[in-house]
Amino acid sequence: MLNNLSQREQKLIIGAGLVLIVLGLYLGIDTIISNYSAFDNKIALSKEELKKIDLLRSQHLETKQKLDAVKTQLKNMPKDFSVISFIEKLADQENIRENIGSQKPKTMPLNDDYEESSVEIQMNNINLDRLVNFIHKIENSDHLLKVKQLRMKTKYNDRDLLSVTMQVTTYKQK
Repeated sequence: MLNNLSQREQKLIIGAGLVLIVLGLYLGIDTIISNYSAFDNKIALSKEELKKIDLLRSQHLETKQKLDAVKTQLKNMPKDFSVISFIEKLADQENIRENIGSQKPKTMPLNDDYEESSVEIQMNNINLDRLVNFIHKIENSDHLLKVKQLRMKTKYNDRDLLSVTMQVTTYKQK
């Protein structure tokens, strides 16, 4: 077939064929390279997601350990523990019993196994240092006590003294 064509036409057809072959190779190689870069992006995204999953896993394990520690602490807490009596004893130890105006106990069920036991305490004419020390001893006791709410107002006649309302909470097994 090429024999019927002139030498110039044969060179032109061969040149066009070579251009088509080179173009085909270029497009094929370009497609392969772009697929590799897309895979590289997917790999990078997967690595980031894996890091996030690993972080979430470690946070979950840490939270589970804390929860297990709290459950153990709740199991070891005496059944007859009273937040009010603990607060009164601590107030006596810290010589601030006269600053306590009132205590209102409240119990609220959380679920079938646990309930929240809290006391709202009103204190008058207490300075900030004694209050901070009192709260520190409450929250660092062995009885899983936390100050859930705290409202403070300064006295008009003496700015060093505070009127305080706080809610101290613990949890109990039913």
